[in-house]
Amino acid sequence: MQSLENALAFIEEAVYKHSGEALSDLQKLILRAAWEGNQKTYSQIAAEYNYSDKYLQQVVGPKLWQLISNALGQKVTKSNLKVILTQQLTAQDDSSEPAATTTEISSAKTAIDLEYPTDSVPLDSPFYVIRTPHEPNCYASAIKPGALIRIKAPRQMGKTSLMKRILAYAKENGIQAVTLNFQQAEKQTINHLNSLLRWLCANISRQLHIIPKLDDYWDEDIGSKMSCTLYMEGHLLEATETPIILALEEVSELFDYPAVAQEFLTMLRTWHEYTKAEPNWRKLRLLMIQSTENYVALPINQSPFNVGLEINLSPFTPEQVQALIKVHGLHVSTEELNHLMRSLGGHPYLVRLLLYHWAQQPDSLEQLLETAYTDAGIYRDHLHRYLWTLQQYPKLSDGFVEVLNSTTPVTIEQMQAFKLNSMGLVNLRGNSVALTCDLYRQYFGAQILSS
Repeated sequence: MQSLENALAFIEEAVYKHSGEALSDLQKLILRAAWEGNQKTYSQIAAEYNYSDKYLQQVVGPKLWQLISNALGQKVTKSNLKVILTQQLTAQDDSSEPAATTTEISSAKTAIDLEYPTDSVPLDSPFYVIRTPHEPNCYASAIKPGALIRIKAPRQMGKTSLMKRILAYAKENGIQAVTLNFQQAEKQTINHLNSLLRWLCANISRQLHIIPKLDDYWDEDIGSKMSCTLYMEGHLLEATETPIILALEEVSELFDYPAVAQEFLTMLRTWHEYTKAEPNWRKLRLLMIQSTENYVALPINQSPFNVGLEINLSPFTPEQVQALIKVHGLHVSTEELNHLMRSLGGHPYLVRLLLYHWAQQPDSLEQLLETAYTDAGIYRDHLHRYLWTLQQYPKLSDGFVEVLNSTTPVTIEQMQAFKLNSMGLVNLRGNSVALTCDLYRQYFGAQILSS
């Protein structure tokens, strides 16, 4: 009969060898509960240790089982944990070698399908990097009446991946989710407040499966903002007993239309204020996703950008990159990791694309990094897209040239700084900006400065 302590020690060693992660006390509590003959449910564990049962069931549990599955090379769940570990430990007792050798652990990636990095990481992906402490804070906030969450980061930094997980958690807690992406709105729609607000209301109605009745509420005498607000309260919120979380993606698209953005954003702030006192409005939660700083002038008491929970997503840390490398079944030296971080700056998309190609040819890291900044490298499409954008906007390119010409942070025109930051080409450092990573310095230095 295998003991609980032997099983825990075996799992901790296997997980650490494979991912470099140490199990948390909470993860160990779940393992102990899963090992017991009369298994405790997540609700029982949550009640006993003062956690949210949904947090254990939707966040901690799935992450734990994925870690163990990756380390052992086979699917492990709360229900089959004891059976699989008993088999592994028995096999280890019968052999002079551990059941999960370093070689087997390194090759566990064969049990995982590689994912080509796209716009967002699937909910069940083993390659998703949890953004602590942001995620637990977002989950806790999303289920509170009247919540407002703002996620800000340059493009391809993981905003949509985090948003989808927040919405999934909200749905598990009985909240209806509506997602609107301003990039999907036509230019003539975004450029006029009335058409933008009708677009907003029509889309929310359809996603909630409520028959649109815009004309019953729209009145030019009271204006489009008030018409939209009355429609939201009287037709949408009134029609449901279930809370709603409204996710607004790419809010930054509005910033190029200051007059429209000012009216729209002040309306959102008003809605948020209504949630503090009005019963119907308390059903509403707002989730705003933006790629750059707001550069639309707004009075402090009318802006949605100084209330609620603000999340600024940062690049991956060396530790996060190291863990992601191990999930891919790869190994990296300290020197190689430092080189990788200098080259890519911990940018999530750049890191994941490199690991996708590296995992297919484990001996190719040096070559991938050497050719990364060339037109033959794995980033050519990414780099070509940004080069084209810079060529279309000469003033933006001029600001970027100033950054390229300096090895220290420089101050450039504010609008240029915000737009370059939204592209991920520069990091904001107070009133100055600095280049994100060596990849951009080498490629754009050759393409722009040399010409």
